Amino acid sequence: MSIVQKTEYDVHIILDEIDYEFAKEKEKEFIDLYKRKVDGGTLCNITKGGDGVLGIVHSEEARKKMGEPNKGKTISEWHKKRISEFHTGKVVAKQTKEKMSEKMSGEKNHRYGVNASEETKNKMSASAKKGEDHQFSKLKSSDVLEIRRLSSEGMGKNKISKLFGVAKFTVHSIVKGLTWKHV
Repeated sequence: MSIVQKTEYDVHIILDEIDYEFAKEKEKEFIDLYKRKVDGGTLCNITKGGDGVLGIVHSEEARKKMGEPNKGKTISEWHKKRISEFHTGKVVAKQTKEKMSEKMSGEKNHRYGVNASEETKNKMSASAKKGEDHQFSKLKSSDVLEIRRLSSEGMGKNKISKLFGVAKFTVHSIVKGLTWKHV
């Protein structure tokens, strides 16, 4: 599709929801019918079709060659947002998740055997968003102070959890000082 963004070509979806082998055969037929630009036709295809690359596995050398131009580049916030929007709502099959997990487990993981120094651990902890700054936080600092006050006055954790719309364990963790330590 990138050729479409660089030229004035139009995209027309002729067939939809067909299997891969049938799609390759149809691609050959349509390219033969409409012809590639190099054959005097209008299509921008490089090959005569039917030789798709679904499931291609690149060699280590090819991967390095493709990755080299992007080394050291940072992705803009706009681009990160676009990537996120593209993946939002996609459902990943359980089998796919298991394959990904296995591929990154144990010695295959790039962080296998690497222990972060205390300094690094402290930096990660300090930079982590805490409390109401965390994107999934339901509570504010004032709520936490109120939870602690109510608990000290003898109100039960069940009642407090219902009052603030959080789990009983959340109230327990706040009261015991396991979470929201900064408040």
